[in-house]
Amino acid sequence: MHMLASTGERVLVIGADGALGSLTASAFERAGWEVLRGSRLPSRCRDWRRIDLDLPATVTPSLAEADVIVDTVPHPGVVAEQSIIDRGGLILNSAAPPTAWTQRLYTSRTSPAGTVVLGAGIAPGLTNLVAAGLLAAHPDADEVELVFTLSSGTTSGRAGHEFVHRNLTRRAEHETMAIPLPPPFGTRECLSFAESERGWIGDLAGARRVRCYVCFAEVEVHDALLARNRLGTISALDQAAFVRGASVSGSGVSSEPVAHWVCVRRDGVRLAAETLRCAGEYRGAAHATVALAQALQDARARAPLPTGVFGPEDLVALADLKPYLTNAGIRVSSEPV
Repeated sequence: MHMLASTGERVLVIGADGALGSLTASAFERAGWEVLRGSRLPSRCRDWRRIDLDLPATVTPSLAEADVIVDTVPHPGVVAEQSIIDRGGLILNSAAPPTAWTQRLYTSRTSPAGTVVLGAGIAPGLTNLVAAGLLAAHPDADEVELVFTLSSGTTSGRAGHEFVHRNLTRRAEHETMAIPLPPPFGTRECLSFAESERGWIGDLAGARRVRCYVCFAEVEVHDALLARNRLGTISALDQAAFVRGASVSGSGVSSEPVAHWVCVRRDGVRLAAETLRCAGEYRGAAHATVALAQALQDARARAPLPTGVFGPEDLVALADLKPYLTNAGIRVSSEPV
């Protein structure tokens, strides 16, 4: 994407020195935003702000400096989000924290002062918006099926490794399902993933069943995981097995093919499916966050945003984000079922 004219908006990116955070900060800059970079480690950059989520006193002072806060760091205390609930403002969380960490936000304050948006990346995030559209078109669906495609050689960081490891090793053996993914994946036997998180689509699914799966682009890696799964030993995998990604400074950063699958079913029959495609999971997540931030700023210019804790599907529709997403090379395609 080309650098755009300044929007006059200022964003604070928490975790801006991490794999996802650095790409997110760059994506906002390219979209014309003024960017403040928050991290624990000191920097000589004039836009650096010290933010250590383990030290809440370092968090609040910088939040008031920006129009929008983006949190790319999974933290059990959800400190920045709690501060926004208490004091006001708008924060987008693109770190996909476990729902057990975020539940306290819904009940911690009866009259929230600010707006927290969870699932502000690509998956979860844009996948929520795709699911919302499919369910609106097929309200009789009784099940939502999602596949998150990953790569063992992509840009990642410690949080990304922990995310994959945590959600694959919670069980010794996972359900599998053959899913007709588009090229370059093809029909693959996918592993059930993060079962307790219900695809991070929250109340959107209602009483419907949610099946969430993962598929690694590298066939040899995926087959090895399937073999471990058949033996019932996948929970014994060491986290080091997932530390294979390229650094943010590497060449071809975050450019692997992504084809996240979202499908609705009725009585076991697939009714409709769409895939969300881009080049690079982290790159796509960064641009998805920018698109969501811009759509929410546009909405906020017309009327105050509701306060509380929301998923992106509660506040915007996929059509609101499409112009930016198209420019960023992110597209949604219908798939044959």
